[in-house]
Amino acid sequence: MKKTIKTLALFLLCLMCLILQASCSSDEEITDADANTELVKEATNYLNGEIVLRTNATMNGVNKTLLPEGCPTKFKFEWSKTDAQTFTISLLDFTVGNMGMIINFKCDVKTMVLNSWEQKEYTGDGWIKFKGEDGSVWGTDTDGSASSAKGSSVQGYYNAKTHEIQFIVNYNMMNVRSECFKQTIDKSRLATFETDKAKYEADLAAYKKEHGIK
Repeated sequence: MKKTIKTLALFLLCLMCLILQASCSSDEEITDADANTELVKEATNYLNGEIVLRTNATMNGVNKTLLPEGCPTKFKFEWSKTDAQTFTISLLDFTVGNMGMIINFKCDVKTMVLNSWEQKEYTGDGWIKFKGEDGSVWGTDTDGSASSAKGSSVQGYYNAKTHEIQFIVNYNMMNVRSECFKQTIDKSRLATFETDKAKYEADLAAYKKEHGIK
């Protein structure tokens, strides 16, 4: 009897392992699948050109933007003319306060569906995921040249219905990251970018003075 119970328990354990393995494999396949073509078309019509987003920039894990609303940052989105599921995201001449460096970055990303875990976090219709790696990053040399940045990456989420967006850029350079927290795109911010950036810099300087930060 005991032998039968042990055999049954072992069988159930093996069955559970096989189910979990199949589930994980299935989820990986879903993750790598192309995004819904209709959602991609909607994204192409709106998520393009220069767009100003609020971001937090971190260096070695320290938030350099400091202010809770983040720093107004100009990104550029360019969709591929040969692959409907791919676009290039660029960040040019980015610096914050006395960050001490200027960052230029671009990376090709591919759109795809969300896996089962992501669907629980990003609920509702319209969400697509975009991922890319090994982009190009360079510093003050802004003549158009760029260097390959092995290990750099982009991962984000965009809702083609509500125009919400969220993504993280890891530059793989001096442990610098840009974290674009979830927000709704407002294209009118492009017209006021210079004014908003100047106000942010003034508010940042005041915050540092108030808190004794150099």
